Amino acid sequence: MNPALALCGLLLTACVTSTDPGSSNLVVKGTWDYSASQTSPAATLSGTLTIASQSGGTYQGTASVAQNDGGGTTDLTGAVTGQTVNDTTVDFDVFFDANARRHIATVVRDTMRGAWIETTGSTTLSGTFLAIRRSGP
Repeated sequence: MNPALALCGLLLTACVTSTDPGSSNLVVKGTWDYSASQTSPAATLSGTLTIASQSGGTYQGTASVAQNDGGGTTDLTGAVTGQTVNDTTVDFDVFFDANARRHIATVVRDTMRGAWIETTGSTTLSGTFLAIRRSGP
């Protein structure tokens, strides 16, 4: 089984419901340098994750990345919406298109590390990501 999918499955079982306000102790507001890998088809992504507003455990922002699949680079931008699960875990969606790319990560100081998954019909994309806070509140 794909390690990213296994991690997402494990973490999803511990996540809050969509109506839960999340934890208010973990602050993720700020600008994060974002890098990610996609397993199949292989690709790398790098760019910026900006959490512009946070109220308690819920937050919103934008993501702007360049995706390189070895054959070329595509710029992707989209909305980010998420929540803190507890004092060390975040759960957020990035909408580069109509489908949510769900991210689950552990936050240690100014580093966010985890896995992401996106399902469109019978196609599943997945991978891992790292975000390092460049600036914050």
